This record gives sequence, structure tokens and C-alpha cells, in this order.
Amino acid sequence: MQLQIIVVTISFILAALGVTGMYNGVYIPSVKLILLSGLTAIAIHLIVCRIQPNKNKKLDKLMGFSMTLFGVMLLSSFVYSSWKMEKFLSHFTMMKLTLVLLVVVAVYLNVVFIRAEISYKKKRGNQRIEEQPNKSYFEKRNEEKERIERGDVRIILGASTDNEEN
Repeated sequence: MQLQIIVVTISFILAALGVTGMYNGVYIPSVKLILLSGLTAIAIHLIVCRIQPNKNKKLDKLMGFSMTLFGVMLLSSFVYSSWKMEKFLSHFTMMKLTLVLLVVVAVYLNVVFIRAEISYKKKRGNQRIEEQPNKSYFEKRNEEKERIERGDVRIILGASTDNEEN
């Protein structure tokens, strides 16, 4: 469990530092470097999860958020390297706009995913409560015989196998 926490924390810190570094213009890594670091982080996380089964779902959510930040960095770096309209907006400005927009979308989508997961669990939990199956004709007749043996008085105006009140 400790190893999972360390891997997820390092992955999140790297993603957060990467996004802030790109936004401030300190370092804008290449697309290949971001892709390689993101794939390495997810591979290490999956290997650690195979070795030590994960019981903490919050770590999975944080790792998912880290991966979306790596995706945001990847797309922003791609925009930075391929932007051609320098007269309209500079490379750096377009990269910043892309970065901010994608971070907002990534945070929103992660929150929506978590809320949908919670809602699904609540709905699925309610579906587990099942109604008791209807009694068969023979079970109803056996209960009726037991009532007669006990001496209970009951007036039946008609008998039907479909009626539960029989």
C-alpha cells in the first residue's frame, strides 16, 4: 500500500509541476517526453497494483486525474510545437490558452466521472433489494390447511391461483 501511495503521489506531483512549468514558460517538454513519462507512470502504477492489490479507490481517482493532466500537457505541447499563425497569436500564448482550457475541461470531466460513479453505486445498491417471489399454488394450499388445523375462521368467496389474497 505504501508503494502505491508513493507512485501515485510522484505521478501527481510530476503532472502538476509539468502543468505549472508549462504555464509559466519555465520548461515546455516535447510531446515524446510527455508521452514517455505518462506511459511510464501508468505502467509502474499497473505493475505495483498487480503486486499489491489496491483497496483504496481514492488512489485510482488521483492516478486518473494525473493521467488527464499528462494528456493536457501532451496536447498543449503539441499545440506549442505545431502552431503556425504567429501573426495572430504566439506559440506561447496559444499553448497557455490550450493549457488553461484543457485543465478546466479535465477537472470538470474528472468530477463528472466521480459523481457518475457514486450515483451508479447508489442505484446499483438499491437494485440489490429484491422482492420476495410469489408463493406457488401448493404453498398457498399448505398454508390454508395449516389455518384450518389451527381453527382459524376464514371466509373465501372464490379461489384463484393468480390472486395473492387467496
